[in-house]
Amino acid sequence: MTASSPGSLQSARFYITFRCNSLCGYCNVWQDDKFKGYHELSLERACQVLDQLHGLGVRYVDFTGGEPVLHPHIDGIVQYAKSLGMTVEITSNGIRFAKHIDAIVPHVDTMNVSLDTLKPERYREIRGVPTLDRALDVIRRIGATGARNLKLICVVTRENVEEVADLLAFAQENRISMYFSTMFEYFEEQDTVRDTNRTARKLKLVEHNGKPVADRPAPQALVPVDDIIADRLMTLLHQPFAMLNLHFRKYVESLDPFAPTDCYANKRILTVGPDGRLVLPCYHAFDNSLEWDRDLAQLVQDEEFLRVRDEEVGHRKECQGCTVFPYIGLSFSYRFDKTFLYQALSEEITKLKTRFVDPLHPRTIVPFDELRHSYLELERLIDHGLPVPRPPASPDLLYRFDVTPGRISSELTAGQMSLAEVLSDHLHEDCWGIQRSPHLWIRLVYNDLMPLLRDLTERGRLAPEDYQHTVEDLYAVQLAWWHAYLGRYLTGGETIDTTGPVDVVTRFLLRTNALLPEAPESVRIRQVLLHAGCVLGIAPQTLAPLAVHEDFPEAALTVKHILLIATDTELTRYAALLPARSAEPLHRLATASHTSHPGTEDIEPEDTEVARLLEDEDSLDQTATEHLVTSLRAATPQDRRSALAARLLAHELRTPQQIRRRGKALRPSVTASAGSE
Repeated sequence: MTASSPGSLQSARFYITFRCNSLCGYCNVWQDDKFKGYHELSLERACQVLDQLHGLGVRYVDFTGGEPVLHPHIDGIVQYAKSLGMTVEITSNGIRFAKHIDAIVPHVDTMNVSLDTLKPERYREIRGVPTLDRALDVIRRIGATGARNLKLICVVTRENVEEVADLLAFAQENRISMYFSTMFEYFEEQDTVRDTNRTARKLKLVEHNGKPVADRPAPQALVPVDDIIADRLMTLLHQPFAMLNLHFRKYVESLDPFAPTDCYANKRILTVGPDGRLVLPCYHAFDNSLEWDRDLAQLVQDEEFLRVRDEEVGHRKECQGCTVFPYIGLSFSYRFDKTFLYQALSEEITKLKTRFVDPLHPRTIVPFDELRHSYLELERLIDHGLPVPRPPASPDLLYRFDVTPGRISSELTAGQMSLAEVLSDHLHEDCWGIQRSPHLWIRLVYNDLMPLLRDLTERGRLAPEDYQHTVEDLYAVQLAWWHAYLGRYLTGGETIDTTGPVDVVTRFLLRTNALLPEAPESVRIRQVLLHAGCVLGIAPQTLAPLAVHEDFPEAALTVKHILLIATDTELTRYAALLPARSAEPLHRLATASHTSHPGTEDIEPEDTEVARLLEDEDSLDQTATEHLVTSLRAATPQDRRSALAARLLAHELRTPQQIRRRGKALRPSVTASAGSE
């Protein structure tokens, strides 16, 4: 499947206008003549662009500029994007946003307002206009509406690092999340403070005949950041209403400024200009484009579009060392490596914070020093304990796997893998569906467990103080879970003592279960708790109070983890905790009934070729396996992939002894006392 085929283009940055009412030092749109004089779309034409983007599979659109509200039809354009079911984001400086609050804010998922300082003179130095009061007024007015989608963006540099505490206090006072980031650089002589003498000619941004000059020096990877800035930002990780991107920081730290950049411009994200043109190769290196003179589905198959995508994106001189997060960041979800782990960790902290911890501020008690110590321990484990996986053999693969007769292995995943697992992982478009990754349970915590506990509290079935104490435990439990899961299931974790982290999770599971009233919601909460305990190999006698008898979505994956890490004597004890049907592979293995054949009962007729290959997987070589993985994804419609992934897992569980064999290397690390009180 090519990167531009329907379904893989998922995001769009829509530069609805290049006009702006600020003159920011770190932006080139006002400095470069190539952004001048563009025709802007009418409401009808802009909606046509959105229709065509949606037809390509784009489900996320970021309206940016320039200043988006300078477009005369921005209200209707945003509302139409939302009516298509898209996730909508818009970024504004806030200067002229006041009259758009009611028309835009209810129709966007994220409303970004830039705020780098609270000092009027510094604001004028950075943005070139004396309008701090207008930006602050808009921020307060949006906050007063009760909107929960407002996010402030603060770029932290040497010029404003001493203001971080005041900026965070402003965010907390107004109960608005603020994203703190270091600055990325994307053109020569970029700075945070506007230089009125800087010109397009001096910057050499307009190249000869619209093409890059061959000997143009590549920009620096990043403006050098003092250690004090990086350290200062890390102290904000668990602070109320502060947001950090751990994965951006780690990407910058590990960046090779001379290597090609894994950029997704034109691959999974399109850049659309004010008149509907496709901007190539991206906004920040814009020197080419395709006029919107036919349907976008045709434009993304245009010879020039494909040439730029395949030959230039990530490989041009100015791509080396690029840190433009909107384009680079999208790639992090498609490689199962350390950067993805930090992305998952970072997004979890953000969701736990914004959904549960921040709403209780300032009543919540958060042990910042203890959490920082736990995070640094986890960071050392990820950075130095886990291997650095090699890139996959193909850009269509989420991770590299090695196939030898009777064995499939991956560098991050401890033990062996089955063909069914590799296929199931790759049926998902990105790494968020990978079976053996620590993020899966925390996702259940913030999507299922905590919302249900909050509902019980609001209905008077759970004491408010009990809910608050549970919320206060979340950060520590998340870090402990990650530490314990990495120690159990990822290569390099076998030398890590996970006793302490497992105990932290165990206490949370049992304490939360003890709070549950007799209510339908308690059943689902208990399922999520049991899943966590079994996955970590907590002693079954300890988990006895969590036993469930109703089938639940994660039961099959729970059983697979048990088969990988439980001792032989524990199998029947774990089986007693689970619904009888789900526990059948455990019973069968424990009673030495190893005569079952994988069969094809769980494979639908259209999957017969997959079933045949699964039965004959030992005969597959590296090339054939890689081809099967990519071709299966390409041949399976999006709406069938989750169901097929579930059938692949069920197929794998028909031969539990094979799962035991693949998990042999994991079991020595499991002690009989794991998780005991």
